[in-house]
Amino acid sequence: MVIIVLMVIAVIGTGVGYFATSGGPTSYSCMNLTRDGSNAIMKTTGLVHYVKSQYYITCTEGSSLPTSPLTYSCLTITPQAVAAPIGIGATTYYYYLSASGHAITLQGAPAPTSGLEIITPANISLSVSC
Repeated sequence: MVIIVLMVIAVIGTGVGYFATSGGPTSYSCMNLTRDGSNAIMKTTGLVHYVKSQYYITCTEGSSLPTSPLTYSCLTITPQAVAAPIGIGATTYYYYLSASGHAITLQGAPAPTSGLEIITPANISLSVSC
């Protein structure tokens, strides 16, 4: 019991993030996550980016901006903070998507190429078969 309390204090004291895990329908920032059988499906109102074989999402101003990673089934969303380049202003969060050992596929749009940015994502989703 004492070891657990010390670990909690150490985590809080060092600011280490934690992984939240969810299985039911979940909202995370500007993303909605659902399941369809063994597939984890993500829809977003933000911008979808694809660079160097990596998907990431940016959310519009006014979205809730969680700062801890979230694992939904086998899909992990990891926020990365980017400070305003001029030294003042709002921090931007990039939400990187990963699915260790599983392919993330884009549904409802042409196959992605590096540098892709989808600015009207209403009819697309990202899916991963877990």
